Amino acid sequence: MPAKRRTDPSQAMAEAEAALTRAGVKFTQKTDFHLKVQALNYWPSTGNVRHDGDHKPAQPLGLAVFIRLLREAGLATAQPLDLVDDPAAFIVQRPPQEPGFETY
Repeated sequence: MPAKRRTDPSQAMAEAEAALTRAGVKFTQKTDFHLKVQALNYWPSTGNVRHDGDHKPAQPLGLAVFIRLLREAGLATAQPLDLVDDPAAFIVQRPPQEPGFETY
C-alpha cells in the first residue's frame, strides 16, 4: 500500500527544513519532495526514510525519527534546547497605552 501524502507537501517541506536547521543538520533538497543528508533520504510529505542502497521499501518513520537517526550518526550538531521553567518568559506583555489612545 502506498504511503499517504499530506495535503500540503510544501508545508511539510518547510517544517522539515526548519527542524533540520534548528538541529544543525546540513541537508540538500533534491526535489520539491525529497531531502538528503549524506546517505540518508527523507520525504517530508510521507515521512519515509531510506538509506542509500536500501532495496526494501521506505519506512514511514517521520521527522522526529529522522532527526534521531541523524543525531545517532553524528550528523546533527546542535544540542537540544534547555527546558524553560518560567512560563512568563514566553508571555508577551503589552506596553501601557496613553490615555485616550485606544486600539480596536
